[in-house]
Amino acid sequence: MNEDDQNSLVRAIGQALMELDHANDLVICNDNPNICAKKIAASVDHIVPDTGLSSSEMYGVRSLIYHAIANKKFFDWEMPTLTGFTADQFKAIAEKLPRE
Repeated sequence: MNEDDQNSLVRAIGQALMELDHANDLVICNDNPNICAKKIAASVDHIVPDTGLSSSEMYGVRSLIYHAIANKKFFDWEMPTLTGFTADQFKAIAEKLPRE
């Protein structure tokens, strides 16, 4: 995971921790929730894909997939054999990528 994505993940986890703390669903015993957020981010780092792609690059790949599967001349009967995925499977993959 690149540094920008790691920082975004830590910020998102930190924000979620603060919201849970304010809702009394979780008690944070540290003045700095980012310490907890960094530990959580580090613990999930091995399951978060390290694509080396920025969020905007992944969004571009998502758009490319949608354009490719929409074009029947490009994504023809042979494409699933070449790629290993059907158009519907590519659509499901694209749904997992960032929207913005």
